[in-house]
Amino acid sequence: MKQVLFSNDMALLQRWESILNNKDTQLLDDFNELFDLKDSVVIFNSDACENKSEVLIDVLVKHNNKILILDRVPDYFKVQKWLAKGIKGYGNVIMSSSYLLSAVDAISEDLIWLIPDITTQFVKNFVGHEEPKSHENMLLDELTKKEREIALLLKEGYTNTDIAMSLNISINTVKTHVKNIYKKFQVKDRIAFSMLFK
Repeated sequence: MKQVLFSNDMALLQRWESILNNKDTQLLDDFNELFDLKDSVVIFNSDACENKSEVLIDVLVKHNNKILILDRVPDYFKVQKWLAKGIKGYGNVIMSSSYLLSAVDAISEDLIWLIPDITTQFVKNFVGHEEPKSHENMLLDELTKKEREIALLLKEGYTNTDIAMSLNISINTVKTHVKNIYKKFQVKDRIAFSMLFK
């Protein structure tokens, strides 16, 4: 299977290429060329994708590519989302040569390969029967109990008046809590607030 490497960092590309040392390895320097790939092992760092990683993953998976994403700082929540979208491997941009070779071998065989730190987190969550905290729960953890109640109602589209009636508190109390919630989340209005939960 052809191996395709993409990064906006030439030093990384050269490093990966020298480790893989394979005549079927192709280096790309144009992000848009990635969308044309089919039936390849595609290795890229997410920083190089101009915030288009999600779209790129969808297209690459649709074209039967096997994807290995390498990040400067591996992120457990990112990899959860990307695994659900169909990537096959995830690691660190400067992981050891043995890890990179192992990752490419595994995903070429249609197996999943994860850097050990991330694998450990998955195992801890699985064995401990702890559900990983959702993005929503992590956000709400920053709030007091009353703020959390109000935030959940805000998220559902309740108006300040609706919230006051529902929780049997004054409208001014609701406004104070809403102001504090916005401040903690560093948002200015309901639209920005609701976007946190998308």
